[in-house]
Amino acid sequence: MKFEDIERIPLTSLPTSFYKMSNLSNHLGKTDIYIKRDDVMDLAHGGNKTRKLEYVFADALSKGADTVLTMGGIQSNHVRQTVSAAARLGLESHIFLNNPVPERVKEMRSSGNYLMDNIMGASEYIIDGDDEKVAAEMTRIENELRTEGKKPYSVPMGASNGLGSLGYVLAAKELINQWEKMNINPSHIFLGTGSGGTQAGLLAGLRYFGNKTTKVIGISVSQPEEIKKQTVRDVLKQIHDVIDIDDTLISNDDLIVSGDYFGKAYAYPTDSANEAIRMLGEKEGIILDPVYTGKAMAGLIDMLTKNKLDNPEDIVFLHTGGAPAIHSFADLFIDPE
Repeated sequence: MKFEDIERIPLTSLPTSFYKMSNLSNHLGKTDIYIKRDDVMDLAHGGNKTRKLEYVFADALSKGADTVLTMGGIQSNHVRQTVSAAARLGLESHIFLNNPVPERVKEMRSSGNYLMDNIMGASEYIIDGDDEKVAAEMTRIENELRTEGKKPYSVPMGASNGLGSLGYVLAAKELINQWEKMNINPSHIFLGTGSGGTQAGLLAGLRYFGNKTTKVIGISVSQPEEIKKQTVRDVLKQIHDVIDIDDTLISNDDLIVSGDYFGKAYAYPTDSANEAIRMLGEKEGIILDPVYTGKAMAGLIDMLTKNKLDNPEDIVFLHTGGAPAIHSFADLFIDPE
């Protein structure tokens, strides 16, 4: 099927803004650095999952769903945006959460995302266990809802299946148009890579819409390079199953992931991410978070300043959202009195 024929339900105003971060560019002194503000969208403080949910919820509604289920960490941006979309469309939502940082139980429960999930009326299930255990509980509740006469629809973690990732195929077209208007041809675009859908969709979209040169650099937020590369490969295969796209458009060399910046594990903060968060806050008045975007920006800064990039010019940072989660890490940024 052609990309343009896939059903989508608008959930935010597009395009999101794109501009040069002059202060940061001057501070680092290497090249101009631009930012794509996908943190500013209509669904409860925004974020990259909104683009994916436009396709996923269109599918849910076409199948008559009256209830959605999804899963993530207790501070999950994806869960927060899914609950917001469900409320907007008049659907019931059930969310399945675990705590990825057991040492910070109290702090993680103070996450802005968790608070908003409550305010927006989600039915919450907090599971003490890994993702596999959470998924099993979600399946059990989904079956119960069916026996009650509901029509549940399971949204995959991060909405990062082939369908959801089309949100970033469309975002690539949007970026290409913005670059043409500004007369720039970025050499690299950086983003945090978790469930893989954003990187896979963006890479597929750039190549699909004719950009053959911009390198997409995924900064892993949770796993070593080869594991995360396989995650992105798997999503690329799923995209191929949904839309007609030439298999030769994306080479193995196009798939770039760095596993140097995620630290101990998913959602565990790192010093370099915290430094990047402060730098962007002080230089540009933009808020990142320690789970995703702080680590991605730390990777950008390190690779650019240490000359790890080939011929960098007009670097782009994709801000995928997450600022509400920073409240769980307030102690890392505020000196105790």
